Amino acid sequence: MKLIDINLLPQREKKRTAFTYSVLGTAGVFILIALFMMLTWQNLLADIKRTDEKIVSVKKIIDLQQSKVLGAETSDGTGQLSEAVQKMMTYKVKTVPLLNELISLLPERGFIREFEYSDKDAISLTIQFDSSREAAFYLSHLRTMKWIKDTEILEITTEEIDENEAEDILPRYLASYRLHLDSGKLHALLSEKEEVE
Repeated sequence: MKLIDINLLPQREKKRTAFTYSVLGTAGVFILIALFMMLTWQNLLADIKRTDEKIVSVKKIIDLQQSKVLGAETSDGTGQLSEAVQKMMTYKVKTVPLLNELISLLPERGFIREFEYSDKDAISLTIQFDSSREAAFYLSHLRTMKWIKDTEILEITTEEIDENEAEDILPRYLASYRLHLDSGKLHALLSEKEEVE
């Protein structure tokens, strides 16, 4: 006789262990992270491609604009330069006679330290004097000249003397002037003086 084992109790389901659940959960998280990283990487590559295309198109536009500007500058700039050269060739400033006129107005111990044309009708001068009074007298002499439209004194400074120098040396004064010339009257005066000589 055979015995049959009859079990009337419901069969229990096998419990999945916590280890199984943690492995499945970790695998799921890794899959989600990998999927997210792959999508981000694809978006980044697409952005880089679009940016590269924009850079290429902007470079083409810049090159085109630069060629237009250089072409315009070359044609316009050459004309302006040739005009400036022609003006400089026709406008001759007789500096030596002008300097002689300015020197003739100086006091006995006055010296021109700097002379500069700042414009075709403007001169900047720095002159050394023994006293500040001489600087004022020189300004008044300049204002009497008909070939000078306007003159102004910009500053008067005292030149420093070293302590090693002799004690009997007086301080020197440096006066800076700005002269605005009347080119027509100056030309006439200098031409007149050349004819006399």
